[in-house]
Amino acid sequence: MISNFSTSYNVVNISLVIPILKEVHPGSSDKDTAAVASSLLAGMIFGQLIGGALGDSRLGRLGALRLVMTLQIVASLICALSSPINHAAAAAEDIFLWLALWRFLLGIGCGGVYPLAAVLSAEEGKMGDSSSVHRVVLTFNMQGLGFICVPLIAVFLLYCTTNLNIVWRTILGLGALPGFILMAMQCWQMMTAVKYESERIAVLLDTIENVQNDNERTDDDIGSDNNARWVQTLLNEPGLGRKVLGTAGTWFLFDIVFYGNTIFQPIVVEAAFGNKDGSTGIELLQKTAIDSLILTSIALPGYAVAGIMMGRKTFCVTQTPRYVMLQGFAAMSILYATIGINWTYLRGNPIMLVFLYGLTFFFSNYGPNTVTFIMPSLIFEEEHRATWNGVSAAAGKLGALIGATLFEPTADLLGDHAVMLICAGVALFAYLLTYCTVPKQEKEPELSSMTTDTAGNAFDSEVV
Repeated sequence: MISNFSTSYNVVNISLVIPILKEVHPGSSDKDTAAVASSLLAGMIFGQLIGGALGDSRLGRLGALRLVMTLQIVASLICALSSPINHAAAAAEDIFLWLALWRFLLGIGCGGVYPLAAVLSAEEGKMGDSSSVHRVVLTFNMQGLGFICVPLIAVFLLYCTTNLNIVWRTILGLGALPGFILMAMQCWQMMTAVKYESERIAVLLDTIENVQNDNERTDDDIGSDNNARWVQTLLNEPGLGRKVLGTAGTWFLFDIVFYGNTIFQPIVVEAAFGNKDGSTGIELLQKTAIDSLILTSIALPGYAVAGIMMGRKTFCVTQTPRYVMLQGFAAMSILYATIGINWTYLRGNPIMLVFLYGLTFFFSNYGPNTVTFIMPSLIFEEEHRATWNGVSAAAGKLGALIGATLFEPTADLLGDHAVMLICAGVALFAYLLTYCTVPKQEKEPELSSMTTDTAGNAFDSEVV
């Protein structure tokens, strides 16, 4: 939960940092800001692939999670503290380049959390019980808190100080705080379990020695067999093509719409409330942060509704993850089509425009945003669950890059209403893909014979 909160905060905080940097450096180019905005998404693609594979390796789920969270801590602090301090003497290009480079590394850390947090949540506690879905949903819901904390902190800082250098550095630097909290909790847990672990390790060592004597095999032989088994089963899972289309394909389509609209958000706010040309720089930044807080608040209940409804039976239908995803895509398609068709009218009715646009984020979070996160942890086999989870998440971030890159040029070329209609079409296609590829009966993790030690390494409980 903490790692997912940290990731969501670090992903979205740049959306409010960029307007502040543009106010500090009014001569900055669109190329500079685009590099900073997209570098983290590019890093997340690599991080999700690497983090998922590390989670299935000898490093283990928790070991890999500690590694990527350490990267988040380091990159967040360097972004906030080590970029050129004297903005009067430093060129704007140098600052934006520095941030782009380190946010790429931050993206690797953020991306690695996605598959690891989801799989750890699904495999936590008693394996194979019906609460696996709810644990993953609860972990994912921390993303909503991370999203809303960014505008909250920005509003607080912008009303407390006019020193914009302090504001943007604080917003970025606070991204390291959840990682510090997580590491402190891990250290405390290990310190309090020293006696128990020493006794258990002694038993494990005796068991391992007996097994080695009986089979006369070395650790290298065992490791080679494990690696060979992982490679062999990676591509031999039943229905692999359909499963990957159902997880990676839907995640790709959803993130085109979701992240594209996150970048497109200021355009909708400007269409609804005007651009406030008479406002001073600090007043305009305050207004931007408040508008972002309003839209995020409308979307936030979607996370809670997903947690409440998932698995429950309503109107004679069980709200399985697949069914929730179908509802979300259907509602998104209808809402985007409504906004696109009635764009001219809605620009004269700002309350209705913001309400309908906010509902698109509500149904995004209630439906596919939640389900794309949890689905790979439920339908893939244990040996490579984290790996395929990372592949699915990476496909999503590839879609996010496409949406974030193409939405504004499309709006300039075809008009704002055309972007909304394109989103409606993408959501409709994602609905059809979900219906055709996602299994109706999602499988719970079958790990009843496996348990996990505090280092995140799996061992056979029957042998122990």
